[in-house]
This record gives sequence, structure tokens and C-alpha cells, in this order.
Amino acid sequence: MTTTDDRIVTAAVRLFVEKGTTQVTISELAQEANVARGTLYRNVGSMDDLFDRVVGEITADLHRRVSASFGAIDDSAARLATGIRMWVRYAHENPQLGRFAVKFGLSEETLRTWMAGPPSSDVDAGVAAGRYRLGDVGVDSVASLVQGATVSAMWMVLEGHQTWREAGSATAELVLRALGIDADEAHRIATDPLPVLPPSA
Repeated sequence: MTTTDDRIVTAAVRLFVEKGTTQVTISELAQEANVARGTLYRNVGSMDDLFDRVVGEITADLHRRVSASFGAIDDSAARLATGIRMWVRYAHENPQLGRFAVKFGLSEETLRTWMAGPPSSDVDAGVAAGRYRLGDVGVDSVASLVQGATVSAMWMVLEGHQTWREAGSATAELVLRALGIDADEAHRIATDPLPVLPPSA
């Protein structure tokens, strides 16, 4: 992204969070980003387009970084737990983006793409390997569980109710137990040392 693009995206995230809606005007965004309206018209398109772009950039960047961090982990349950904990840590380290995720993660269709790509692949792999005991529960329900629990953990951290380590490990452990992983193993997996999160591209 160029410096102008970066300013626009950062300002948009701030406004989306502060207003609690995607209904932000070009004038508001121009003032917040300190750029001319003409620049916004050239770079942004509609606010819906901008929202989708913000979501796409955040999720693609974090999916890439999280996946790169545990490339050596073969176990799908460990990968899923690590991913949950990484997202929670990300909210702690990037509170504005964390609040964006909490605000829109369970209400905007575009953010439901969180579970597309690596997370859903890990769930599918776990089911295929017999790692999880789901009975008649579908993978879509698992995705909803993971997303809802992760967003809730982010909220706990951002509101100061738990540290990111506590919230991330507890959430990962509960999700694994819900998927049929033995309690002792779930606890071990959810408290293993986390790998380093690579820097943003």
C-alpha cells in the first residue's frame, strides 16, 4: 500500500469502529485521513467497497502471517489452537484492528470470510483424520463456534478482563474439548509455547 492508501485504510478502520457502522461519508473519511475528497473518489469507490477492502487486507495479511508461523506443525488440532491464540494476541497488539474485528466480526457478512482459507482447511483436515468427534454436527457449525469464541476472547482482552495469554489459551482449550479432544491433551496443546508471528508484509 502507498502512504495515502495506508492513511485511508487506517482512518476508515477508526471511523467504522467509532461510529459502529459502515455508514461513513466521503467527507468524514477525507477529514479523518487528511486527504482531498478527489483523492478518495479516485482511490476508494464506495464505502461498501472500502469496507470489503479493509476486511480483505486485514484477514489476508493475518492468515498469511499465522499460517507462516506454524508451517512446521502437522497436527490440525494444534494448528487450530495456535490460530485462535494468534488472533487473540493480534487483538492485544493491535487494539484498533481488534476492536474492528469485535465490532463487525459477528454481524457483517464479509467478515465471515475469517474462516475461509487456512482455518477451515485445518478443521476439514481434523475431521478427515478423525481428530475431532463431531457426530452429526457440520463443519459450518464448527466454523461458527471457532469464530464466535475467538471474537469473544478478543473482547475479553480489549476490555481488560483477561490477558491475551489467558483468553487465548482458555478459548483454544474449550474449542478443542468441544470438538472431542481429550481434556488433558486439549490443555497441553492450548498452553504450548506460541511461535513467533512474522511481520506484516
